[in-house]
Amino acid sequence: MTRTEHIALKGTREGLILYLDPEAAFSLLMDELKKLLEDSDQFLQGAMVRCYGGEKEYSPEQQEELTCCLAEHSLTLKGWLTAAEVYSSVRKTPAVQEEPQRIPEEGLEEGPSLFVERTLRSGASIQYDGHVIVLGDVNPGAEIVAGGNIVVIGSLKGVAHAGAKGNRNSIVTAYHLVPTQLRIADLVTRSPEGEQEWRGPECARIKDDRLVVEGIQLNGLRGKGMIR
Repeated sequence: MTRTEHIALKGTREGLILYLDPEAAFSLLMDELKKLLEDSDQFLQGAMVRCYGGEKEYSPEQQEELTCCLAEHSLTLKGWLTAAEVYSSVRKTPAVQEEPQRIPEEGLEEGPSLFVERTLRSGASIQYDGHVIVLGDVNPGAEIVAGGNIVVIGSLKGVAHAGAKGNRNSIVTAYHLVPTQLRIADLVTRSPEGEQEWRGPECARIKDDRLVVEGIQLNGLRGKGMIR
C-alpha cells in the first residue's frame, strides 16, 4: 500500500482502491494525490481505480476534478465503494485447505474492523460499530467510539469508549494507556491526574463489575492494577 497522511492507494486483483480521509479538506486530498501519483506514475499507468471516502459525499465538480487528476496519469476512475464493499474485500482470503475451528481467547472476538493508519489529533472523532484499530496515537481531544474492541498501536491519551452498544466483553488496549476518559459499555473512568509514566502495553477490561487494567508482555500478563 502506498500512502500519505490523508490518502492511501492499495492494489487489489480488481485494480486499485483509493482511500480518502473524510475529515481532510478536498484541496489537501488533491495536493497529496498529485504528489503520490507523480512519485508512483511508472507503476500505476493503465490501472482502474475505485474510491472510498467513508460517509462523506463529494460534489460532481469535485468528482470531476478527481477524475481528471487520475486521467493525467493514465488512470481511470471506475466508481465509488461502500463501507460494506470495502470491509468485505478486506475479509476475503484465497481458498485454501480448511483450517480446524479455533476457539477465541477471552476478550478476542472476530468481526468487522476499521483500521485507521494515522494519528488522531484533537477534534478527531472515530465512531464505528465493530472493532477499531489505530496505527498511531490518539491525542487529547480526540475520541474513539466502537461497538467492539479498541486497539491503539501507540499512545491513547484521548477518549475511548469500547462496547458502546453494551458489550461488556469488549477491551481497550494501547501501547501507552493514559486516556482522558476510558469507558467500556456502561462503566467509565479516567487516568489519575498527572500520570504519564510509560508502564508498557496495557489492556483494560471489565472484571467483577469493575474496570481493570492489566499489563501485557509477549509471554503473558505482568501485573494488574485497578483504576476503578
